[in-house]
Amino acid sequence: MGMCNPCWTGLVRTKTVWLSRVCGAQYVTGREGTQETVCHGCHQNMSRKQITIEYSHPKTHRAKGVHERQLGKSLFHCQHVYKSMTDLSVSSHSVISRRHLSLQAQDRSWGIKLHCGSRRSCPPWNVMFFGTDQFALESLKILHKYSKTEEAVVGRLEVVSLPSLSPKGFPVTNFAEDQGLPVHKWPDTGQCHEFDVGVVASFGSLLSEDLILKFPYGILNVHPSLLPRWRGPAPIIHTVLNGDEKTGVTIMQIRPKRFDVGPIVMQQAFPVPPMCMSKDLEAVLSKHGAEMLVSCLKNLPEYLSTTKEQPKEGVTFAPKISASVSCVRWEEQTPEEIMRLERAVGFALPLQAVWMGTPVKLQGFVGVPDSLIPSEFSRAPGVIRYLPGPQILVVGCKNGWVGIKNVKHKKKLSAKDFYNGYLHPWFTQNSGLPMEECRFSTLYIPEKPKTKKQRPVPVKNM
Repeated sequence: MGMCNPCWTGLVRTKTVWLSRVCGAQYVTGREGTQETVCHGCHQNMSRKQITIEYSHPKTHRAKGVHERQLGKSLFHCQHVYKSMTDLSVSSHSVISRRHLSLQAQDRSWGIKLHCGSRRSCPPWNVMFFGTDQFALESLKILHKYSKTEEAVVGRLEVVSLPSLSPKGFPVTNFAEDQGLPVHKWPDTGQCHEFDVGVVASFGSLLSEDLILKFPYGILNVHPSLLPRWRGPAPIIHTVLNGDEKTGVTIMQIRPKRFDVGPIVMQQAFPVPPMCMSKDLEAVLSKHGAEMLVSCLKNLPEYLSTTKEQPKEGVTFAPKISASVSCVRWEEQTPEEIMRLERAVGFALPLQAVWMGTPVKLQGFVGVPDSLIPSEFSRAPGVIRYLPGPQILVVGCKNGWVGIKNVKHKKKLSAKDFYNGYLHPWFTQNSGLPMEECRFSTLYIPEKPKTKKQRPVPVKNM
């Protein structure tokens, strides 16, 4: 058996050209919009194939589509050169005819590459999951759950995770190994071309264009914010830090080279509970995001056909949190800002200050009504006083006082113990330290120099 004489049917979908191919005979039956075409030579139904385009210069639309299909022991190579990608379709009982197709092209380097891969039209989907932390774990758990139900949304499920520097490992990796799911260590992605769709949640590494194009339905990202607000790796922390009253979850399509800029597939808003810690908010949003992901996968083609681009207005960024953020700036921050700071980062980075030349960690920040503060207290930034009633330290800051329950010096001390050891009149008299000098000052941690951004790790074709 030699080269077959292929026929192609062009079907337009947004930013994707669909081609149905039959082999073995010159004359075929095929209609635009049909799910199958029938080969008159072998009377075999040939499934439609997805052609993904890397766009070329808009004035030079030349492409070579290569398709390989295993029939018995023979491998057919079918290829055709399209001299004009803006003129392509096929009618019944003809090899090729021409009509205008609307292709939304982007100006890129010369040449168009067509990648062909099978594309299912309904679940169960073969899913490759990319994730690491606790937020991502909820999405992986629900995908695993829905691979076991009678009406399975997920068929094959595998996991890609980053190498962990901790001996405990990442929650996603630990769960996947416990459940017997195949786990690939980035940049290894396994046989990703055999999967229908990728899902990303808190992965932390840019995905290359070559990798994205391997998935017929692309890669979805579960992001815990109302994009375009809080693009970046720490949206939940910045939501709490900024005092937002509303947040949400966005399911979006991944685009290469930049984080969180792809079109929105699904988005829901949720209120931020008062006095909410970022860890608590993460738990709430991770469950909402997992449920939204399953809803999206149940009707994936429909949702992908109604995506919308992110608005250009309202873009904010949520960069990674460095250790310097945990240093309290008594002269610049109000009591509300300091308490929000602890709720946002305190679970990982206890707030810090300097006491008598030594860094200390501060825990348990609370609001203090002005009625509890004696009038003789000087409210200079960083000045420390003790309130015996509520048994808290109060520290002067911008526009008020903030309360502190614990100080970790050489060991963890309650406010009362810290007062008895360092603020009691006996101590100040014997140490010669004036009461006015009993204050916290700001700790300054130098920022690490920014390293040159590394390009995404290229993934070899499998």
